[in-house]
Amino acid sequence: MPEKLERFRKVKKYLRKKPGLAFFSWIIFSLVYASQVMALQADLEVGRDIFYKHCKACHGDKGDGKTFAANVLNPPPKNFTAEKSKTALTEERMIHSVTKGRKGTAMMPWESNLTKDEIQAVVHFIRKKLMKL
Repeated sequence: MPEKLERFRKVKKYLRKKPGLAFFSWIIFSLVYASQVMALQADLEVGRDIFYKHCKACHGDKGDGKTFAANVLNPPPKNFTAEKSKTALTEERMIHSVTKGRKGTAMMPWESNLTKDEIQAVVHFIRKKLMKL
């Protein structure tokens, strides 16, 4: 760790001597960061659209699993808002569940209907907006 700090100090000192380079670096960093933020927002919108088109019938508008389907499915759909779900459902597990489905449940595999990016987007939406992680 001290080596990284020392390297950072050297870069900082170097950039002070080259204000044009520092400004250029800041511009590049800002553009990259801004494009990532916009990509995340677009990802959330895609995920939201997929969730409301394909998932809400079982998981509900709020992701709490309180739907008519919950009354007839055994086991009931996952309640993403429950604290137990927030700790048990890792991003990797959720991606696997959406991709391959869950044996012994009504959760079907979506790998033939959604791309990997779409699956990632819907999982990201669920975790960010419904689970509030």
